[in-house]
Amino acid sequence: MLEFGASFRKSRESLNLTIDKIAAETRISTRFLEAIENERFDLLPGGIFNRGFIRAYAVRLGLDPEDAIQGYEKLFRTAEAEPAHQEVERVRGKTTKIPVYYVALVGLLILIVVFYFLTRHTDPPQVTESSQVEEVSAQQPPAVTAPQLSAVPGPDATPVVTAAVPPTPAVSPASPGPAQAPAPSNAPVVLELEVMEESWFKLSSDGSDVVSSELLAPGTVRRYAATNTMNVSIGNAAGVALRVNGQQVSSLGRSGQVRNMIITPNTSATSLNVR
Repeated sequence: MLEFGASFRKSRESLNLTIDKIAAETRISTRFLEAIENERFDLLPGGIFNRGFIRAYAVRLGLDPEDAIQGYEKLFRTAEAEPAHQEVERVRGKTTKIPVYYVALVGLLILIVVFYFLTRHTDPPQVTESSQVEEVSAQQPPAVTAPQLSAVPGPDATPVVTAAVPPTPAVSPASPGPAQAPAPSNAPVVLELEVMEESWFKLSSDGSDVVSSELLAPGTVRRYAATNTMNVSIGNAAGVALRVNGQQVSSLGRSGQVRNMIITPNTSATSLNVR
């Protein structure tokens, strides 16, 4: 275990705090807190949630949250690089020897193909003239018989024709217009947030109110999606971690600052950063 997880454990023990007590205060699961101390990042939900949990845990223990996030990202990148390096070494160590039975199987298939073509191009059997005539006559279409009419047709009688009529292809009923393309499975506007400090929040999506006004507690995790646009208002910019269209917003603003944002499919996290 590296110094990252040990620093959280030592700080917690120096404050005489238990995992359960911190979980109750931060509303973070004890399983996630233990995963942070043991550096088992594979047990965390991932993405913005990992950073939000680590930030909130560091603030509760009096540690520098930015140093904690940087330490996590360094360890996370190292953990991702090691399996990839091991896979490359494993592939390099493979040999390219071909088993003997594969060679024998390929040779047998070649012999079968050669035999098939040799027997296929032999002379066809002689066909007598009588058999040719029978074959031609069998291929001729049957003669169309004349319609049979009654000697004295009635007023409503209709002549019945026995000639074979080629089937008319079925025509599907005309559709009222071009087929509509199905809606995409993934919405083009996605907003994810993690609350570290108590913050007021408001959200409307595609012209409809989703969250009219709500006070979010620390540890709250939300995800919203829209088709065209979102109007977002946050009452404590420093207390909320935001991820927009898959991109992490590094800084929304200072503590207590109110942010009003319009998010579209073209909005980037960089455009929302406050320097």
